[in-house]
Amino acid sequence: MTDWIRALLFDSAAFARLRARRNVFAEGLLVILIVSLLAGLPGLITNTVKALQNKPLSTAETAEVTKKFEDGLDQARTALDNLPPDVRTAALAGLDQFRENFRMGLDIGTSIASLPTPLPRPVPQLLEQIGAWASRPFGGTGIPLAAGTLGAWLGYGIWVMLFAKLLGGRASLASFFGTTAIFAAPHLLLVLRWVPYLGGLLALIAFIWGLALYVKATAASHELTLDRALLAVAFIPIVLPGIILWIVLALSALK
Repeated sequence: MTDWIRALLFDSAAFARLRARRNVFAEGLLVILIVSLLAGLPGLITNTVKALQNKPLSTAETAEVTKKFEDGLDQARTALDNLPPDVRTAALAGLDQFRENFRMGLDIGTSIASLPTPLPRPVPQLLEQIGAWASRPFGGTGIPLAAGTLGAWLGYGIWVMLFAKLLGGRASLASFFGTTAIFAAPHLLLVLRWVPYLGGLLALIAFIWGLALYVKATAASHELTLDRALLAVAFIPIVLPGIILWIVLALSALK
């Protein structure tokens, strides 16, 4: 554990020891799981409270929702008055179908919400939120390395591994993935992402810190220089789109 903490401070010797460990892949996997679950605890608590507060709509509330929906449809019909007759007819038919679908969906939702459950009503909601929280580490992310999840670690890492090899890297898969798992540790700061203003700043710090650690870990595991490791890490999100854009512009200029 000491080496993992030292690696957070970019200690080269700690990275070298991590790279040499036989079980570094398992340790890296554990790091990501723990970080992702801890970072998701505030969301679990918030979503559980919201879920427990949600109650099926009463008859009066259902009637109010329906009335607002019908008022919206009436306004839409009025707006169609100036359209050509054939277009207006088709549009009105679409609105009528939309109304039927809405009513059917509302009836189904109300019926399901009122069904008796084998467990006390708060229990299913609680289990649902726990399930969503427990699956969090297995999710992906829209921005590479923006969150400490297995999706980011494995999905993005396989491309970095490929380009690092092309640049002369010598790491094994276990060594590379295990060492680069350190990128997830700074995302523990996301526990506080719910704090106004501070949360966004901490998310940015976690991303930059994690990215820097990922580059360092790539260099250490593949025994590359930092500039080559940076090139391998940045190839997919930065270099490759730049090359594609350059080719597109060049082809456009030839026309």
